[in-house]
Amino acid sequence: MAEADVTMVDGVEEEEEEIQAKARAWSKHQNKRWAARQQFGHTEAHDEYYPPELCRKIVKDHGDMSSRKFKAEKRVHLGALKFSCHALLKLMQAIPMPWEAVRNVKVLYHVTGAITLVNEVPTVIEPVYVAQWATMWLMMRREKRDRRHFKRMRFPPFDDEEPVLDYADNLLDVEPLDPIELELDEEEDASILDWF
Repeated sequence: MAEADVTMVDGVEEEEEEIQAKARAWSKHQNKRWAARQQFGHTEAHDEYYPPELCRKIVKDHGDMSSRKFKAEKRVHLGALKFSCHALLKLMQAIPMPWEAVRNVKVLYHVTGAITLVNEVPTVIEPVYVAQWATMWLMMRREKRDRRHFKRMRFPPFDDEEPVLDYADNLLDVEPLDPIELELDEEEDASILDWF
């Protein structure tokens, strides 16, 4: 009986050592994979985030693509078309919710202005998200009835010959509307106060 216990303990210890060795190998592989690479004495730096004005300037400069200076970039723009659906999906995921006045997100953009992608992933778990929208649905019905935040829109919003609105000139200085807010009690609703 004692011999069986010893071999069982030895077997468990061997398994633990094997698991530890695999963990060390995996950690070493991940460090090697994601570490800053040094090539010929030069270390590759991670990309830094630039101010939003730079992205706005690139988009503004590329507003009219009929100029001859953009002739070489047409191929890049055509290649970017296949990613436009993904860019639209990421934009839809980043739209501010009714309980948020403004949402600032990080973006990833091509230097030619061919495509811009929102570089963030929604981080709300599904049950919380469903609960937020369920309560907002009720509040929005009241808002719609009172017509404080809701305005009727005429379609089409732009004429065919009308130039595209520039964000910096028309929308940057406009104060956002107040978000839809619930009247929550600090004691009674303490568990969900930070959701809205």
